[in-house]
Amino acid sequence: MLAALFSLFSPLLRRQLAGVLTLAAMMMIAAGLLGLPLAPHWAGLAYWCAAALLWPGLAKRNRTQALVLLLVGGGCLLWSAGQGASIDAQRLVAGNSGLLSMLVAVSFLSLVSRPQTEDGRAPKGKKALASTLAAVHLFGSVINLSSVFIIGDRLAKRGSVTREQALVLIRGFTAAAFWSPFFAAMAVSLSVAPEARLATLWLVSMPLALCSLLLTGWQLSYQPVNEDNAPVSDFTGYPLHAGGLLLPGLLAAAVLALHQWQPALSILAVITLMAPALTLVILALKRQQPVASVGGLIKNRLPQMGNELVLFLAAGVLGYGLEVLFASLGGSLPLTHFGAWEASLTYLATIVLSLLGIHPIICISLAGALLMPLEPNHTLLALVFLSSWAVGTSTGPLSGINLAFQGRYGLDSFRIMRWNLGYAVTMSVLVVAAIFVLAGLLGLV
Repeated sequence: MLAALFSLFSPLLRRQLAGVLTLAAMMMIAAGLLGLPLAPHWAGLAYWCAAALLWPGLAKRNRTQALVLLLVGGGCLLWSAGQGASIDAQRLVAGNSGLLSMLVAVSFLSLVSRPQTEDGRAPKGKKALASTLAAVHLFGSVINLSSVFIIGDRLAKRGSVTREQALVLIRGFTAAAFWSPFFAAMAVSLSVAPEARLATLWLVSMPLALCSLLLTGWQLSYQPVNEDNAPVSDFTGYPLHAGGLLLPGLLAAAVLALHQWQPALSILAVITLMAPALTLVILALKRQQPVASVGGLIKNRLPQMGNELVLFLAAGVLGYGLEVLFASLGGSLPLTHFGAWEASLTYLATIVLSLLGIHPIICISLAGALLMPLEPNHTLLALVFLSSWAVGTSTGPLSGINLAFQGRYGLDSFRIMRWNLGYAVTMSVLVVAAIFVLAGLLGLV
């Protein structure tokens, strides 16, 4: 049936229709946030239609993963319904539409924030390592994965990057998950813990990101030189200009200021509203053509979000299915409190699952369904989720970025995992310490 439907549209037309539907869905969510009477399930329906149009072009691995999530989530719902549980169809359709709308809104930023790609002499040595870490971290915090490949493609020789360059790019990028309000990790975390206080969270998550960068720089600068490890003096990097610091800092400050001014709006809502608006203002100030730029976004960038659409929609079904199942069983965890110890165990369990190839969004959906009856502090819960994403995706052999490096630069993802195991252990010690610090600040220890 689907094959017959797809045959009615050319691949190009399917992509363009998916781009239009994706943008329309984000605009419906934004309109609802501004007070217009638009129920989120309409946006969810548009996202599901866009995902269906993009389905044939997805990699087999991504389709299989999504189908497993849908089958497990759907099975939980069917069993629960058979036990008399009530299923909210509108909520099921709406799924993760709020989360997806934030990701779509963030994609607008790629129109105004991109690393420079002009030719020039690439820096070498420790300063080059530091500038590359900073560049991929800052640009990645705003425009996400595309920044890694813009910088990586410039550094690549004969279609690949060195071990040291790969570690800098992967760790520098994933460390942004600790704090960036424009990162998918933040969107997923805040969809489960919407009452998290960003200013308090940043007190520990930003130092964790800095520790990640410093640890990577120290490890690569003082590693023993052998046939696998190159000396730091041979490291060829990417230059970071002062202008590259402006937009990430401005955007983060604007998000925090708007949230403080309108505390009724969640961080998710603030970013969904602000990112497109600020992008259009910057385009107008630069005397570029906003309409043409958005048209290019619809034709190119938004159709490339097929993997995110399918994965997050399927994860939404899984999360809702687990929530209903857990409620129908009347079960509860053998816990009465979510403090530092419980948060640390949740983080460590997620890291172990990441090493086994399970995506953090699945772990977060599961943890959210299991922990919500405990009424956990959302700020502490968000730190657990962000940290597990930051460390888990850099190490997990089946994470999106490591598989992308395998496909683009020919580096085996399991080899990348081995390179990052020591980093994951050290960062996990620091994360657990940060969890106890935050729990103490929140009065939860």
